[in-house]
Amino acid sequence: MAYGFGGAEQTTANLLNHLDRDRIKQITLVAPAALRPYLPATYNRFVDSALCWLEPGFATPGVLRRDAKAFGDLLHILAPDVALGMMHYASALVVSGVRLTGLRTRTIASYRGPLYEYLRHYEPDPRRRRFLQTVAAETASLADRVIVPSQGVADELQQRFLTPSQKIAVILNGIDLAHVTEAARTATPELAHLDQDKTPVLCAIARLAPEKNLGLLLEAFRRIHATCPAMLLMIGDGPERETLKAQVTAWGLTDSVQFVGYLANIYPYLRRADVFIHTCHLEGFGYTMLEALACGTAVVATDCPYGPREVLDYGKCGLLVPMDNPDALAGATLRLLADPALRQTLVVHGLGRAKQLSVRRMAEAYTTELVALGSVTS
Repeated sequence: MAYGFGGAEQTTANLLNHLDRDRIKQITLVAPAALRPYLPATYNRFVDSALCWLEPGFATPGVLRRDAKAFGDLLHILAPDVALGMMHYASALVVSGVRLTGLRTRTIASYRGPLYEYLRHYEPDPRRRRFLQTVAAETASLADRVIVPSQGVADELQQRFLTPSQKIAVILNGIDLAHVTEAARTATPELAHLDQDKTPVLCAIARLAPEKNLGLLLEAFRRIHATCPAMLLMIGDGPERETLKAQVTAWGLTDSVQFVGYLANIYPYLRRADVFIHTCHLEGFGYTMLEALACGTAVVATDCPYGPREVLDYGKCGLLVPMDNPDALAGATLRLLADPALRQTLVVHGLGRAKQLSVRRMAEAYTTELVALGSVTS
């Protein structure tokens, strides 16, 4: 199951493409119909989650129980050996649904991000925080397996939600380097003027939402541009778009910041960029950083909990800077722009990291977990 389209959905797409179908015979995908065009049709059956009247996220305990019962009824019809939930709400529906209906289906909860950090930043209501913490802890406790994309998320589950370490599998996300390399070759005539005047290009890819901390990015870019005139490409869309554009206008940077919007193929832009900048208050992994590495682009990232330090191999494949510090972010970016040799060193290490974090490695690890659980019910 998946809701929305981001890193979790990209991982879902990668798994659909690369799971070992000699060992996994049948895949049923339950997701909103709006996601279907973005996912490869390598499954055996698609079920629109709207047919179960499922909510897109946590509402109230009563709604959660209702949705879990509806999903349990669906699982009773589908009769899978293993049910995998992507993200916290889907995981809760999978695990609770099986428990409420008394099925023998084995369950995997896949928490894709740091819930405790999210609650700390974005849930001011103590009662709602307790509700979400309780659901997350109970889901992890009752699931047969918990899969997370970074050791940081695993540590949080153990320390904040008391999930036994032996129940958790850390499987870092993977990327299809051959596909990225081919897709990055697509022509981008709209960037031709940047090639002509040798303007340094910075790139950020994110949903334009508060948790992505893009105000910090603009604060840093204002400092960067004052020293080294550059172009910032902001790829993505979201609720903060107009607020961010207004800030750019107020600072007189309209000609230097391009709001590109959502793109199906981001790779030509990443390949053209001199530096990719990642700012976020929290990350379970941070897939766009791995995409930048695969495109041969140097990366600067805030050292937020928990993904960037693991994706960038603790600073070996990119520069990590303190959170909420625009001077540090600007300084690191200017350092890379002024030092081509350092940029190239990071590019070489980054490509090595992208090879290491292959989609095949990830899919094999998931296949092993799914088959192992499935054999218990056989």
